[in-house]
Amino acid sequence: MDSKEVFEKIKALISKKLEIDENKVTLGASFRKDLGADSLDTYELVYAIEEELGVSIPDEKANEFETVKDAVDFLSSQL
Repeated sequence: MDSKEVFEKIKALISKKLEIDENKVTLGASFRKDLGADSLDTYELVYAIEEELGVSIPDEKANEFETVKDAVDFLSSQL
């Protein structure tokens, strides 16, 4: 799975979990500033991504995700 496919999958998850328009979910979007995610939202997103993609994201790594691109880059390296 390449970065584009990873992005498309998590874009849909982010949009659904945060109840926002998919068009707001860009690679440069900040989870907190741009998408309005709080720490609970972020935890739920990480869990949903792990379930959807069948990967494990260590907590310390998940805490480093500032932007959607950070998450996509890490996930692409794991798949």
